[in-house]
Amino acid sequence: MRDELVLERAGRLRGGAPSWTLYDPAANRFYRIGWLEFEVLCRWRLGDMQEIADQIGRDTTLRPEKTDIEQFFRFLSNAHLLREARPEATRRLLERKAAGQHGWLTWLIHHYLFIRIPLLRPDRILGILLRRLEWVYSYGFLTTTVLVGLTGLYLALRQWDTFKVSFPWFFSLEGAALAGAALLFSKVLHELGHGLTAKRYGCRVPSMGVALLVMAPVLYTDTSAAWRLKDRRKRLAIGCAGVAAECCLAAYALLLWSFLPDGAFRSVVLVWATTAWVLTVFINMSPFMRFDGYYLFSDLIDVPNLQERSFALARHKLREMLFDFRAPPPEPWSRGMRRILLVYAFSTWLYRFFLFLGIALVVYHMFFKALGILLFAVELWWFTARPIVRELIDWGKRRRSRPLNARTVLTFTIFAGILVTLVVPWRGSVHAPALLAAATQVELFTQVAGRVSVIHVKVGDRVERDEPLIEFASPEIEFKFKKARLHVDDLVMRIRAAAQDPTLRSDAQLLERELEGAKAELAAAEVERGRLVIRAQVSGTVVQLADPLAVGEWLKVGESVGLIADAKAARVRAYVMEADLQRIEVGGEGSFVPADLASPRLKARVITIDGAAIETLPDGELASLHGGAIATRQGANATLVPEVSLYRVTLEVAEPSSLQHLMSGIAVIEARPASIAGQIWRKVAGVIIRESGI
Repeated sequence: MRDELVLERAGRLRGGAPSWTLYDPAANRFYRIGWLEFEVLCRWRLGDMQEIADQIGRDTTLRPEKTDIEQFFRFLSNAHLLREARPEATRRLLERKAAGQHGWLTWLIHHYLFIRIPLLRPDRILGILLRRLEWVYSYGFLTTTVLVGLTGLYLALRQWDTFKVSFPWFFSLEGAALAGAALLFSKVLHELGHGLTAKRYGCRVPSMGVALLVMAPVLYTDTSAAWRLKDRRKRLAIGCAGVAAECCLAAYALLLWSFLPDGAFRSVVLVWATTAWVLTVFINMSPFMRFDGYYLFSDLIDVPNLQERSFALARHKLREMLFDFRAPPPEPWSRGMRRILLVYAFSTWLYRFFLFLGIALVVYHMFFKALGILLFAVELWWFTARPIVRELIDWGKRRRSRPLNARTVLTFTIFAGILVTLVVPWRGSVHAPALLAAATQVELFTQVAGRVSVIHVKVGDRVERDEPLIEFASPEIEFKFKKARLHVDDLVMRIRAAAQDPTLRSDAQLLERELEGAKAELAAAEVERGRLVIRAQVSGTVVQLADPLAVGEWLKVGESVGLIADAKAARVRAYVMEADLQRIEVGGEGSFVPADLASPRLKARVITIDGAAIETLPDGELASLHGGAIATRQGANATLVPEVSLYRVTLEVAEPSSLQHLMSGIAVIEARPASIAGQIWRKVAGVIIRESGI
């Protein structure tokens, strides 16, 4: 054993068994060992593993085997706690060194997400500060802080309207800089809380510094020496000290805010009173990452190395569920603790999956596209797919050494079924959101402003081309028409009189030219008068009239009053995903399934396929903003922009029955068979090609 190692008595393990802490000062690492390991160290001078096991069996109630001693020896050797000078030991150390010397790429993959940069050795400074700040750990300070916080909350609630509108001040460059400085001070106080509390309980604090988490700086304090403490409550106090320090700052800041005038400093204390400690609670107190929350939870349930031990138990549980290896669990746990550890392990895996996926997206957007895609793939492989692959390889190794059983057969059967479902090209059709409409349809608009005088049709009536549908009355247009007609009549009479009266013959030519202009005005007035009658532009059926539309109602120019559709032919406008476009072709058979279950399914045939994706969705009935099936967002000028690339495919319906003017539904188009896995791959490849700019 190395001479500088320190062995100290620790608290009892769950179940009451004694434990000890083995401290390596060179590496600043702590190892928790149990009763058997302690007895082995006490007899280390014997130098023979079998003799050590025999003596422990004679002197204690433990009954170790030689293999137990060998396993502990391997642990000490792997942790570099032995002073080995033999040639084989030297060779082993050289092999470990070579294995630990990774290339720059491997090092970057391991460390670019989280890099620690020690900035100072604060142990002596913390000792000086602690002597001057011992009073902050008194009950008097705690009571005062609680009263101050409650008073500040009461005063803030009385000024709640002012309190709420203080936040927009930060939406400027100067405000953002002040908010950042306020958060930095709060986080420094957070780390001082950890360091001072650890120093108060006799722990050495070797370093403080900055850690780069996905290139974002966060402060850290090394309080690993807290594992030397026997009292679990002291370890919990060290873990809670950072949040407690920020909460104390928030209490005094909240009270101070009520008495400060408007300005920069008032906004700073607002950050301390609200944002700073809330961010800490929601991020730093999560038990799923190795932040304060993890160590607090670990101490709370008294399970050191919580993640490693819970993950080992969860992997064992998975293996037994899937393959029934009937292997002993890695550690004996009570039923309640086993449930806690399993829930924690599976929750952590799920949390980390989405966390690493989010980090991968952040990394992708931080760099240019080509490098971003590469780092995105590396991130997903290294932190998500690689652990899964390693576990699958381990399952295979264990499976070969054990006989086949019913659980294994069932697992492989289910896995094979899923694989067949994904790989076999069984999907022979494409489903796309679609809209059924008449092949020919004309919307009716008012051409002039006027009052409805006559309505000749109702919904469902059959009309012929140029048949009058709705008549309007406009006193202004009628006045212009009558005035123009009277003017023409007057000029005609004057021209006739000039022809009879020789004294007026000189004005005849002038009157003729004036008559031509008057007739043009009359013709224009007659055309405008004709616009008061809305006529059918095509033969068809009136499928829609404005509601309400009644005689005597005034309408403005360009207002829609109805719709005429030719029910003899119908078209389906379907919107197909880019990945499915290559599987369909013009002439392919299909059908339209209406959303209204009472309507019949209609057979159709593909007649056109657009070669370019639509930029805006013309059929608003299918937009998600209006309750449709196509995900859209609001674009410029109130347009509907699809969230994904869609291509319009038009189908012709054969012999439609009881056709409504518009009917949403699903178009089912016959297509070349394709597997689910193939479609997923095409989508992924399409995204990669599009985002990389290839």
